Amino acid sequence: MKKTNSSLLNASEKWRRYCLYPDALEYGNKVELLVDGAEAFRAMIEAIKDAKQTILMDSYIFNDDTTGKKFAAAIMSRASAGIETYLVVDAIGTINVPGTFFSKMEHAGVKVLEYRPVFPWRRGWGIFRRNHRKVLVVDGKTGFVGGINIGDEWAPKKNGGLGWHDIHVRIEGPSVRELAKLERATWSVHGNVILDQRRFLPDVNAAGDTFVSIVGSRERRKRKAIRNSYLHAIKRASNYIYIANAYFIPGSGFRRALRNAVKRGVDVRVMVPAKSDITSVQMASQALYGRLMRNGVRLFLWNDAVLHAKTAVIDDSWCTVGSFNIDRRSWEMNLEVNVNVVGEKFALKLRQVFEKDQHSCTELSRKHWRQRPWLQRLTERFFYLFKRLM
Repeated sequence: MKKTNSSLLNASEKWRRYCLYPDALEYGNKVELLVDGAEAFRAMIEAIKDAKQTILMDSYIFNDDTTGKKFAAAIMSRASAGIETYLVVDAIGTINVPGTFFSKMEHAGVKVLEYRPVFPWRRGWGIFRRNHRKVLVVDGKTGFVGGINIGDEWAPKKNGGLGWHDIHVRIEGPSVRELAKLERATWSVHGNVILDQRRFLPDVNAAGDTFVSIVGSRERRKRKAIRNSYLHAIKRASNYIYIANAYFIPGSGFRRALRNAVKRGVDVRVMVPAKSDITSVQMASQALYGRLMRNGVRLFLWNDAVLHAKTAVIDDSWCTVGSFNIDRRSWEMNLEVNVNVVGEKFALKLRQVFEKDQHSCTELSRKHWRQRPWLQRLTERFFYLFKRLM
């Protein structure tokens, strides 16, 4: 952790107890909360257009639609202007996108890497091991990370999109370097490309007063890093835990941590979609609702457009935003990345978003849940059997 003034150091000691990796905290960052695609897309496009040297972009989904074409045009324009531009997309996440969409980018000078192409005849091609990250790094100084993919699903309804609800952050400062390192490692392992360290990992000056830790899973190591950082913070909660998660199928260890938090008097609230875009995942998740409520966890069903966020905020001290779903796919198989932020200022902003979102939710009651049809119960149990694949 870099040197700061004494008041910040004293405050950081209070917050650091929530961090599993306190030595990874970096001071000097400016972190901006971006709610939904309307805010995130605008900020990302502006950053791309302002690029002077390099662009690193990583998106599980990059659709050939209005939003995708807008981003493609922006990065092709910068690549044509001589900006070194590298794009990673996931083979499964873009399986319905025509190859000509990306070949057009390559023709404009964009280096495109398809993560684990769908070649079943190749040993270890890994259909379930996907790159689920959503990252943009511009000039090694400005970074974006969160749950928002590149597609019309996240665009506002007034612009013809589906208005999915999601959270992203913009980071300026030293922690951007860690995001770039993750992307550089992906190109090294899967693209056999070594990106120039001086250009893609430049020294970055302080841009704000926020402590940030970038936590990312990597190939063959740190698969459980994000999950473990969640559990560490939950176990130290003393006031409240607010979680919003699109695909919520917590394992026994995670459920036990939440149950123990309730026993300590912690207000535990979890926001999940009333209707998910993936029915099988929703059914598997619902199989746990009764158990969670019996343990004192309050469940809130988001009733608006699809909830796709992956956030948590604890005790106005620790919060996380990223691509990580609380399920086995995210912590056992996928490449993920979350930004963990400690400090009251940003935590309050994320808490306010959660509390505002509750107005678009219905709190689930145990009495109502016990009255659901037996066929629904059976369906939930069936899909829960396949939780490791969801």
